[in-house]
Order: sequence, then C-alpha cells, then structure tokens
Amino acid sequence: MIVSKHRYSGNGRALILGETEGMVKVIAEKRSDGTGGRLLGVHMVGPWVTEQLGQAYLALNWEADVDDVAAFIQPHPTLSELFGESVLALTGRSLHG
Repeated sequence: MIVSKHRYSGNGRALILGETEGMVKVIAEKRSDGTGGRLLGVHMVGPWVTEQLGQAYLALNWEADVDDVAAFIQPHPTLSELFGESVLALTGRSLHG
C-alpha cells in the first residue's frame, strides 16, 4: 500500500474560509515502481467533506487507478483540490511537495 495525505492548512480555499483544520488521505495499491495503482480507500476529515466525497465515491466504485483519477480537473480555489493533489502525489507528480 501507498498513502498520500494533504492538510487543509495547505489549501487556498481553506485559508480563504479560515477553516484550516482537516485533511484528506488517499490509499492505493503500490506498484513495483513505487507509485500508486488502484485506489483502495479515501479518508476525509474537516469542514465540507460531504461536498468532496462524490469524487472519491466515483473513483472507488469505478475501481479506478490513480492515473485515471489524476486526470480529473480540480477547480481552483476549492477544497476538492485536496483530493486531487493527494491522488496526484501518488502518481509521483505532486504539485505541492
């Protein structure tokens, strides 16, 4: 398994809202090259996570891998970028460290 976490404190929309407590964690199978494969789970804790869960439900029910989900376009600034950046990090192409 491979895990990626992104905290609200590093998200532009969370900073605008003054809601910086929370995080998104994405869990995937680990490929031999060290990147993520099929998504296994998503944990979200923080304000408005119910508005972000749709992408995670879709990806998990679709049995998508991280490359599929990394292609989703995330509007900016939104809290949904947390999910997108967590997935993107599992591909080895993280935007913010």
